[in-house]
Amino acid sequence: MSYTCPCPDNNESFVLYHGNHKKGETKIDVNCTSLSRQNVKHLKPTLLKCKKCNLIFSEYINVDFEGDYNDVVDETYINQIKFKDKNFKLFFNKIKEHLNINSEVLEIGSYYGVLGKIIKPNVKSYTGLELSSHAVEYSKKEFNLNIINESLDIFLKKELQFDVIIMTDVIEHLDRPFNTIDLIKKNLKPNGILILSTYDMESIIPRIMKSKYYWIVPMHKYYFSNSTIKYFLNKSNLKLFKIKNDARLISIEYLLNILITIMPKLAFIFKFFSKFNFLKKITVKINLLDLKIYFAKSTR
Repeated sequence: MSYTCPCPDNNESFVLYHGNHKKGETKIDVNCTSLSRQNVKHLKPTLLKCKKCNLIFSEYINVDFEGDYNDVVDETYINQIKFKDKNFKLFFNKIKEHLNINSEVLEIGSYYGVLGKIIKPNVKSYTGLELSSHAVEYSKKEFNLNIINESLDIFLKKELQFDVIIMTDVIEHLDRPFNTIDLIKKNLKPNGILILSTYDMESIIPRIMKSKYYWIVPMHKYYFSNSTIKYFLNKSNLKLFKIKNDARLISIEYLLNILITIMPKLAFIFKFFSKFNFLKKITVKINLLDLKIYFAKSTR
């Protein structure tokens, strides 16, 4: 298998990790919580790496998932909302210095509106952009948020102006992340800030786990690092000025479900502990230093 790197320079690439599935086996679960679902076969895609820019990308970069995202109904996520709320409050505390009562904020990939609910009272205006119709309706009904159910490209081509644009765990899903970053730049006010989060493939955990790294899943098309994020932001005249570790707060129940998926040989142990109902009420903080928050400022 060989692909030209989809980066703007169209460099040559090589296979980094081979997938674990048969040819033609392409049914993809695009739910945010898919890694915790035991009734879904978890495929590992083949990953390729650019010889020049070091971008890592999936064999699925040319597969269109947008229609699948439109149809997402993620009941597992909804059931975990109170834990998601705790998690996003932790995230908000790491970004709030860049928000104020005069900020006009856009969140790309607002999903079920948990972060938007936290941000909205602290800024002048909040707009969410989300493909899942179910998530949009939930966000409007439960949190009274302004959420736009529209394609990313169509919305960003309007070149509306925001002080802050936020993407949490979104860039790895995008079909054309480099075009999107260019469009984001055009939607930022002078000195506007882009805040995005994703995993760092140069950090210690993915280096150790290699092809078994838990965030290697079919719906993730791109795999970045500190250096590649900086490289592509620079190409869009966005200057990376800060990186923070992105810890997560999740329920032990949810963590056990993920462990059952990624460590099937030990599943019997995790299934035993998952029988204890009191664990459903306990939150655990996870920080393996592989998840990062990137802060970039418009340079012109």
